[in-house]
Amino acid sequence: MDMNEDLDALETRIPFAVQLPTAQQIAAGLTILALMGPAALGGIPVLPVTIQDERRRQQDEIQQTSESSVGIYHSSDEAAVALAASQKRLASVSREVNKTHERYVSEQDIVQAAGRVFADEVRPELSGRFLSALNHVATDTADLCMLRDDETYLEEYETHPY
Repeated sequence: MDMNEDLDALETRIPFAVQLPTAQQIAAGLTILALMGPAALGGIPVLPVTIQDERRRQQDEIQQTSESSVGIYHSSDEAAVALAASQKRLASVSREVNKTHERYVSEQDIVQAAGRVFADEVRPELSGRFLSALNHVATDTADLCMLRDDETYLEEYETHPY
């Protein structure tokens, strides 16, 4: 065979056809890249998230946000001042919920206001203000107790370091 015959044979030959990958092959490749890419860089692989996982994550964020308001004061004196202000606000909103104008608000008045709020007997905006004020009293009380405990511990540690 000479060179011309070889060229003629090439002309009649069907060129190599490129076969495109299937969707399943593409998905497998992307999954491998997604799982191996971050792992190769020392990170954690990104896995698909279900709707339930997303809802759970959002609930955790809400919980963390509400818990993050505890511990914002640096001394028990600051926390005591904040607690007093929170208590005044709660008393004011409780008067509004109970529709009274008494100067002194007792614990029973606050419990009565809470009962009306939880029974949906008040406007939603007033209910929201009451719950917010109650939340502030709770977090400020927690702050005050924690700070007093910490300060007591530090005082005892300074006098008796062993």
